[in-house]
Amino acid sequence: MYPINFDLSHARYTAGPRTLRKLRILCLHGFRQNASGFKGRTASLAKKLKSIAELVFVDAPHELPFIYQIRQNCDSASELENNHPPSESCNKKFSWLVAPDHKGENDSDWKIADSPFDPLQYQKQTEGFDKSIAYLKALYSKAGPFDGILGFSQGAAMAALVCLHQQKLKGQMEFRFAILCSGFAVNMNNCQQGSINVPSLHIFGSDKGKDRQIENEASKYLASLFENGCSVVIEHDFGHIIPARPPYIDQIKDFLKRFL
Repeated sequence: MYPINFDLSHARYTAGPRTLRKLRILCLHGFRQNASGFKGRTASLAKKLKSIAELVFVDAPHELPFIYQIRQNCDSASELENNHPPSESCNKKFSWLVAPDHKGENDSDWKIADSPFDPLQYQKQTEGFDKSIAYLKALYSKAGPFDGILGFSQGAAMAALVCLHQQKLKGQMEFRFAILCSGFAVNMNNCQQGSINVPSLHIFGSDKGKDRQIENEASKYLASLFENGCSVVIEHDFGHIIPARPPYIDQIKDFLKRFL
């Protein structure tokens, strides 16, 4: 069994004469990220949703090696060895899906980057679903239930796959809604438009949104796979982020209030 790392720091709350239950939302980080980093990046969002939602962050099960690029003026072997910080000073990074050539490293070794950053690298990360879904089922059994699932970037791709397999997962892992941010489709070539009937909120950069990592069309395509009558699309101009300012935060709240 894979170790399960998650954050349950937010508690349910009582207001007035009756007990109210916040929506519990499982949050999946992006590629080469981790739960603590994603929690930090979404702190403003969590603060603005704290009256209605409890966000639970979890590390993905595929641990990735650290990577670095060699400086062009590095000549000696000693310079190469000292060209990166010690592993123990770095936070581990994880992913939900990996490239076919991923060797399954689960340590903190450093790896030289094969090439400069490829903005389309997400299209190559197509393996590892079985390990990730088994991990999420175990987590759901231990820390669930959850009302919804939220994914960012590759986390949104994984969340979409969970929604696609919702019928198969019934009784093991069920979500009433999904929030997919800067998402894209992976291994969904046989999925018909409008065929995923999980209520969904899609948040991504517009054509001019300056998201240099996930193309606008990729996120639009993913949104099209969900039933149109129960999906909401929010496009913004702020790049590869989840905006927490008006009017976007108000639209997010409106979507969530449907499930209270």
